[in-house]
Amino acid sequence: MRHSHAVKRLATAGLLAGGLVAAGTPALAAPAGEGSAYGLAVTGPLAVPPAPAVSSTTGEVNKRLLREDRTKLVKASALDVSASAARATSSAARIAVPTAKLAAGAASAKCVDGRGSARLAGAVLAGRRLDVSPPPNTTVPVDVEGFGRTALTLNKQQRTADGRLAVTAMELRLPGGKGAVRIASATCGRGAPARGPAEAPAPTPVKHDLPVTG
Repeated sequence: MRHSHAVKRLATAGLLAGGLVAAGTPALAAPAGEGSAYGLAVTGPLAVPPAPAVSSTTGEVNKRLLREDRTKLVKASALDVSASAARATSSAARIAVPTAKLAAGAASAKCVDGRGSARLAGAVLAGRRLDVSPPPNTTVPVDVEGFGRTALTLNKQQRTADGRLAVTAMELRLPGGKGAVRIASATCGRGAPARGPAEAPAPTPVKHDLPVTG
């Protein structure tokens, strides 16, 4: 009997110790939120680094650029960006991509707590007016002079490698993988713990021949 009671006491002590160890193990910290944004960027042979660009994991930071015209491919004015831990916004005005016959009075992207949206004002492609609030990943076929046939993506939304949401008001990809023009981009959300190189799935594109208003 004494042996039996001793075994029970040891087992109980072991369970208590295990519980104490489990309770004392620190929980994995939730990934911090981070917002980032830029007004305009061009990749390819006529590259323009993201400008202006901001990022923050704490309070709000802002930048503004009066005009971006370093390349003849695209021009924009009044580029305004802001970012904090939970949100990011980006806007640009008087946008022109002459070789694609694309112009807009303004374009903006917003990301708040991992949810995004984009708006266009006075946006025209080859003489046709584009939607003010296009659905995510709306694609429009376009011919770019000197490059060929390609597509313009409006309100592009995709997940970054760490799981945050990136929203770009307008993205014009150049044919043959020769680069891209991105206007008004905002990224926000909490990064997911690293689980490998695979990216989170992007939203399914909504394809239209040409979204118009009026």
